[in-house]
Amino acid sequence: MSRPEPSARAESPQISAVFGSSALRRPSSVELGWSDFVIESRTILPGEKPEVPHTHHFLILWDGQLAQGETAVRGGSFAPYRKHPNTITTLPPGIRPAARSRFPHDVIVGALDPDFIRRMDAELDAGPGRVVNGLYGAEDAVLRNLLLLLARESEDRGRHGSLYAESLITALATRLLHAGRGEQLPAPTRVSPLPPRSLRRVLDRMEADVAANLDLATLAAETGYSRAHFLRTFRAATGQTPHRHLMELRLAKARDLMASSSLPLINIAAACGFSSHAHLTTAFRSRFGLTPSAYRRDLPSRCDPATSRR
Repeated sequence: MSRPEPSARAESPQISAVFGSSALRRPSSVELGWSDFVIESRTILPGEKPEVPHTHHFLILWDGQLAQGETAVRGGSFAPYRKHPNTITTLPPGIRPAARSRFPHDVIVGALDPDFIRRMDAELDAGPGRVVNGLYGAEDAVLRNLLLLLARESEDRGRHGSLYAESLITALATRLLHAGRGEQLPAPTRVSPLPPRSLRRVLDRMEADVAANLDLATLAAETGYSRAHFLRTFRAATGQTPHRHLMELRLAKARDLMASSSLPLINIAAACGFSSHAHLTTAFRSRFGLTPSAYRRDLPSRCDPATSRR
């Protein structure tokens, strides 16, 4: 009996439509099922590329080496382009012009759903509906770092969970709206903290479902606020992001289980919502300065009165 052929890699149809003559370098975030956003690392292959209409907001991080080619301009002629590494180009919904290149270009491409952008725009204090222009090889450290964090989370197969990814996606959309209008991010202002009763509901939900893959929409729904407003008010009330607070709860539970049970660490990781034993180890060492195994070995000396008096 012949062995079945391996299935093709899943990829974003929106990104494929705009960058059809390209190849995935790493697995797409499509496989993680993120809402409103997808990110992929691709190599754009040399050749002629016709103009393509598209509906999403695209962010392109030029990765690796200088990218050079030509792009169509008015009148049917072509003008040269040069994109330097670590710069950002964005494509608002519309038409990506025809282009041609002689060499491959490595890129990290993110695509934001237009309905999500409209919802985020409606939440901004400046008011929705204004034009979002494209960026062309811009130096924008905020967009770059957010894209790199999301690309890393995709490559790690969603290790930190939905709450982490959705918080980054919300920040990315907010920054894109400001950058596409030539605006600086608003100066920090005093934000009223989440009301105590709403905060208690959110904290209770986190504590009850500490091992669950909670998402931002679920927690925001406990308060009746939008996702962006919930993030701001939660941080004002606690001094932490929701993901950071949830991680603290998970680490505290893991430490308690290590002290009170003989469960294998891989089981403790699963019971506390960590994606793997390695994820638990990394987070635990970052927070407490030693690995879970070392913490467990040290427990007898922590509990021995004679040792503790030395």
